[in-house]
Amino acid sequence: MSNRIVIDRCEDLRRLQGRLIVDSDPVTITAEGIQHFCRGTGNDEWIHWDEERCKASPFGALIAPGLYLPALFPSLFWQVMEINLSRMIVKGIDGIRILKPVTVGSRIRCRATVEKVLERDSGIEVHYGIRFSFADTEEPAAVATFINRYWD
Repeated sequence: MSNRIVIDRCEDLRRLQGRLIVDSDPVTITAEGIQHFCRGTGNDEWIHWDEERCKASPFGALIAPGLYLPALFPSLFWQVMEINLSRMIVKGIDGIRILKPVTVGSRIRCRATVEKVLERDSGIEVHYGIRFSFADTEEPAAVATFINRYWD
């Protein structure tokens, strides 16, 4: 999905309800990316660091931490979205589900839709349905809902 979506008013987001907004190119999962993420979160579990031990594990390679894929979403979101509203906050992530381990070398795609737009006393709350899948098989790897608030 190469065209940027420009949001100048809350109404622009309301019109996106039900639409696919992110359909990323495959992202290759690397040991460096996993370990950089783990350093930032203080995660020193061997399954993310010890390549030799991982070869003998049921996974056969280093695996990404459960929060790694959801952490990739903002960069993929900003590749296609331009939001020109006065205020925006990230309200949270709801219902993260890891459906299958993601190992080094996996190619992951991200697709996101605007699931719902809720009216608030001021502004709106947008729920983005996120699905990460293996690029080669389309098998789901993880799903989550990101929730943001916006004001004109």
